[in-house]
Amino acid sequence: MKKFVCGFLIGGFLFGSINAFAEPLYQIAVSFNVKDIVVNGNSLPLANRPINYNGITYAPVRAIAESLGYEAKWNAEDQSVEINKAKMISLVTLDMVKQAIKEQGLPLNDYKLSYYTLNKIEPVSYQIGEMEHVHIYIYKSYEDRIRGRMEFEVIQSKTDMNVPFIYEAGNALIFYVPFKKELQLDKKMQAATAHLLSSKE
Repeated sequence: MKKFVCGFLIGGFLFGSINAFAEPLYQIAVSFNVKDIVVNGNSLPLANRPINYNGITYAPVRAIAESLGYEAKWNAEDQSVEINKAKMISLVTLDMVKQAIKEQGLPLNDYKLSYYTLNKIEPVSYQIGEMEHVHIYIYKSYEDRIRGRMEFEVIQSKTDMNVPFIYEAGNALIFYVPFKKELQLDKKMQAATAHLLSSKE
């Protein structure tokens, strides 16, 4: 199957935000005949499908890099993609995540709320405000957590949802679903995640 797309859109799809007016607009024919990307025997769940153009396959850099234990960042100033070995931290436990959140003055009230199963893991969910929820996934490894987040990105691309704040610390994947933005609980959640990262360096 072939489809016409704008060249500058492909750049944004692969690498992040770019200056769309730096190059003139033109159309190219690409095919979506790449069915899967397999890294170390594992199929990657991708929100954006790879494309083929002139015999070259183009795929999301970040997803592939992270699945191999690297971080991919877009350097807007230099207009370049930077790939570096990810900074690993020791495995964290559910109790460690809960403690970091409580230290920010946020209550963790047990709440029976179903949320997405990601990479075969169901989250432990809590209510931290009037209608504010936290969903905590604890994986066995960094790689398992990356795959869990990728699965969520696929779900997010196909549904109309209340987009949560996403925090990552080693093997822990944490979702904060806001209700009232003026509460700014996301800042406290960010501080809790930063504490987890700093305490495990």
